[in-house]
Amino acid sequence: MASNASLEFIAAQTKYDAATSDEERLIALQQMKSTAPSHKGAENLRAEINRKISALKSNIERQKTQVAKKGSTQSLSIKKDGIGQVVILGLPNTGKSTLLNKLAGKDVAQVLPYAFSTIEPVPAMMNYDGTQIQLVEVPAIIAGSSTGKANGKELISIARSSDGLIILGSKEEQEIIKKELEASLIFLNRQRPPIEVKPSVFQGVQVAGKEKLKFPVDQLIGYLKSVGKANSTVIISGQIESLSQVSEAINESVVYKSAIFVNSYDVTDHSLIDLKDQIFLMLNKILVYTKKPGKEADLNDPLDLDKGSTLADLAVHLHKDFAKNLKSAKIWGSAKFPGQRVGPDYELKHKDIVEIII
Repeated sequence: MASNASLEFIAAQTKYDAATSDEERLIALQQMKSTAPSHKGAENLRAEINRKISALKSNIERQKTQVAKKGSTQSLSIKKDGIGQVVILGLPNTGKSTLLNKLAGKDVAQVLPYAFSTIEPVPAMMNYDGTQIQLVEVPAIIAGSSTGKANGKELISIARSSDGLIILGSKEEQEIIKKELEASLIFLNRQRPPIEVKPSVFQGVQVAGKEKLKFPVDQLIGYLKSVGKANSTVIISGQIESLSQVSEAINESVVYKSAIFVNSYDVTDHSLIDLKDQIFLMLNKILVYTKKPGKEADLNDPLDLDKGSTLADLAVHLHKDFAKNLKSAKIWGSAKFPGQRVGPDYELKHKDIVEIII
């Protein structure tokens, strides 16, 4: 322990001792550096901290390079189909194939009474109100998959590129999957921390929203300089508690996925209907039906749009001439009254019926 060490330095050293990754160790060392004693007797301590920081940064960069090289040669992919791709993940013998068959409405995956019976990804299509959602059963994930066990890295790469995930199993089994995904920088049902770091043409680090920062701004600036972002504009739009959040926000390898957690033993015919609704909602889509004047809408042939789409977006989806000449449309569903006339900026809702007027 350094003599005359501050409480902040001791806290940072405790974080360093408890760290389980190089990224966490680097953040802790940056905090130790900024709070280390400044007297002459602590010169060796400061030099040792700088040496460790340099070594960790080199190791992190080397690991990133290795991951990038492996990812380019080992990652698997399933060509996306339908309005979205949802991947089913689970440990061995958690019922992935059974669930896939139930959701698809037919036997597309072979159900066998032993572990690791699925040896390659199995895609299938699920009908949802006249549209198709692609489901992919991935071979079993296990503890250690994130480090390469049982082809784990290749399998997790499928989850990384998906539009959403179903995590199947007991709570304990689900937690194992969640930890393996987090170790692969895939975070479930959460958003990127509310801080943005942009390159700047000006010298130094300019911080907007620093009042939302819950630690000294000098620590933030020191950390950004240490990771090659010495000239940056920082925009903080929400509360930032730690440098770990900053590290996560600027890490381009981090992805965020919506996920549904399903207990293998709770899947009944009734819950299956609810699960299909959850899968659709996870994709952030809406289904919209169109009709011609004087005719009924074909409710078996919906159009899928991103949630928040407007009438103008629908017109572009249909045909460029519609978009060019669009004036208004009649809406049934979300309108105040059936057949209400609305303009191009009207935001459509799920299962609206639209009659475009040109």
